[in-house]
Amino acid sequence: MKGKTSIVMLTYNELHLTKKCIDSLKQHTRCDQYELIIVDNASTDGTKAYVRELEDIIFIENEVNQGFAKGCNQGVKKATGDSILFLNNDTMVTENWLSPLREALFASERIGMVGPVSNYVSGPQMVQPSYTDVKDLPAFAKEYTAARKGQRTYVHRLVGFCLLVKRELIEDVGLFDERFVYGSFEDDDLCLRSLLKGYQLQIVHDSFVHHHGHATFHAHQETNISTFFAENRLRFLNKWGIDLNLMTPHPYFAALLPRKAASVLDVGCGAGATGLELINRQPVDMYGVEPDSLKATIAKAYYQEVKEVKVDEYPWSEKEAFFDAVIFSDVLEHVSDPWQIIAQAHNSLKPGGVIICCLPNMMHAEVLLPLMTGDFTYRDVGILDRTHMRFFTPKTMRALFPDHLFDRVIEQQINVQIDQTVQLFFDEVARVGESLGFQTKALSDQVTLYQLLIVARKKGGTPSR
Repeated sequence: MKGKTSIVMLTYNELHLTKKCIDSLKQHTRCDQYELIIVDNASTDGTKAYVRELEDIIFIENEVNQGFAKGCNQGVKKATGDSILFLNNDTMVTENWLSPLREALFASERIGMVGPVSNYVSGPQMVQPSYTDVKDLPAFAKEYTAARKGQRTYVHRLVGFCLLVKRELIEDVGLFDERFVYGSFEDDDLCLRSLLKGYQLQIVHDSFVHHHGHATFHAHQETNISTFFAENRLRFLNKWGIDLNLMTPHPYFAALLPRKAASVLDVGCGAGATGLELINRQPVDMYGVEPDSLKATIAKAYYQEVKEVKVDEYPWSEKEAFFDAVIFSDVLEHVSDPWQIIAQAHNSLKPGGVIICCLPNMMHAEVLLPLMTGDFTYRDVGILDRTHMRFFTPKTMRALFPDHLFDRVIEQQINVQIDQTVQLFFDEVARVGESLGFQTKALSDQVTLYQLLIVARKKGGTPSR
């Protein structure tokens, strides 16, 4: 059935929502575009009798509730389409919803799954609708999607309420992991396994699907949503040791990167969240350095190249005058010789290229006040992170970028306010120091400076903008 999509829908009671969903499918989807596979998980409200009366469907009846993952897998095994669409029964599709999803999915061999935007979903697929009554849904969806024709966003995670997947991805990556039982995190798991195989994921902004949200959970009187979520999250973390929800870009780097930067090295790239934000913003080839194998492999789904090495093992000489920008995200404090790393990065930059880095300030009161009482205790996080090898003040941060090699074009402070009594103490220390001839005037400001963002431009050439 080439060119058709197999829609797999699970039902567990909530007949009134199932009817609305199927009615919307019939209204907004050509019959030659899809086949419908319904898997019922032992409904008791008349759902099974209703589905049996429907024409041109494949119906699987479970005598007991098999859960979301297993039920979906049952449906996939009956599917004959070139793509599989997992669709919750508490959704309502809208005009021209499926075609943009298919267009996005088959636009590239590397794209493995796509999802629409919705009124009720976690993450960046969520949009704020103007309607409060579903009778206004068609008009909203038509206007919203028309204004975003062809808009796509690459992501690390898509939500399974409406998820279109290539058949070949299922054959390559596998079905939903049935350890996740009644729902939640089985979609995160499938996304992660897909990324690790090199597939890319996209949000399709010109496809809108209304979602009531958690209808199956509400239909199961004994179901505690929070308990299931917590249990499945723990299963996911035990399996992977990583949470896709926590893979977020650096909050400042994208805004600081020149718009014309076409080749960027992301040192300490993690799973590539910062690079992904840049890829969605501008045409750019991302390169990465990340010693964690799992994170590096995730980043490779979108980056041109990721070296699974520590920063001081990166082959800088292979990329001489190659990059428009080099990003150091929480890296330089973790190496023994950051000065050498900066020198090597300088050589890898094109003339006019920039280094963007973020460094913690050990002059912050969090460190300085305990130090004045003889306490310099390492911690799991923060400025005194026990993995930090080098410590910086604003003066020594600037010294990393010598004037004969760089122009420091941007300095942006990230401040963390301190207790008023502590602030008054350091104000007084600064005043007394000045009266005795010491250069302590800046101390009052430095004790609230937590991190300093620096953009330094390599001298020579035309700067990117």
